Amino acid sequence: MVLWIAEGVNLPAPAGPYAVLMAGQLSEREGMAAGLRGHRAFGRLSSSFDALTEGRFTRWVTTAPQEEISEKFTAPEVMVLYDVLCGQAAQERFGKPAAVAGYSLGFYAAAVIARCTTVPAILTWLDRVNGKNRETFAPGQFRLLAVTGLGLEDLQRRLADWSLDEVEVADINNARQFVLAGSAASMEKLAGLLQGLVLDQKFLPLDIPLHTAFLEPARQAVADWWASVPAGAPVLPLVSPVNGQLIASGASFKRHMLESLVAPTDWHAVVAEIRSLGVVTALDTSPGGELGRMARWVARDLQILPISALWEEDV
Repeated sequence: MVLWIAEGVNLPAPAGPYAVLMAGQLSEREGMAAGLRGHRAFGRLSSSFDALTEGRFTRWVTTAPQEEISEKFTAPEVMVLYDVLCGQAAQERFGKPAAVAGYSLGFYAAAVIARCTTVPAILTWLDRVNGKNRETFAPGQFRLLAVTGLGLEDLQRRLADWSLDEVEVADINNARQFVLAGSAASMEKLAGLLQGLVLDQKFLPLDIPLHTAFLEPARQAVADWWASVPAGAPVLPLVSPVNGQLIASGASFKRHMLESLVAPTDWHAVVAEIRSLGVVTALDTSPGGELGRMARWVARDLQILPISALWEEDV
């Protein structure tokens, strides 16, 4: 079984320092790793990942239908393993990255690549968190809404004015795009009030209020076990999704993992930190390219490599 990801083999890299940006839930796509089947990393990792998932990994990332891999408690496992595969393939093709980061649970895969933790530990984390979320959230009880066009202070002021204090910011994608979470009734009310005030709004196909205080039961459920799990300092610059800071130690990593359950993913801060490190190119693991597009809304001069760069001849 895979415990620590092996060092990559240096091959010609993109011009200048590059980072790997790892995608989270809702980025999964049917056949998303089919192009990697001939890659050495796929051959080396797929059997180990199949052993960890009762033989499902290879099917998930190559031939499984969209509805299977998008099931809300299956997608996290699918995406973490897919992201780890992509991160290792990137090192073998382009050499060691200057930084690794992940959107939402993409952070878990980034932490594996940075050697803070292991694949089995992350799968156990997901199993424990998902188990508690199943108990806590009835289907359809909560909704998530992506909103584009208002700044954070303006948005929070309006929530207070409308007596929607229980609605929380779950993701900060850029200075004017956010994902909000709350009870289904509150979110329906909010969507109506935002009509004509925003450029765009869209309900997401997920009813777990990730990265909000609503997940405090999951954080408590995993905390005691997590305290006993070994963790190491990152061997690559690893950016926290909570505040965009570099993680310096295993203890810090473990704190940020717990906090990431109940605090918004701040992608704006993550991308700003990556750019401040001198990174000029980022590999986007999202099959649809949405993570790279979001990154460029924060840093317009950041060059994005699509995931297909891992199997195409020309970079």
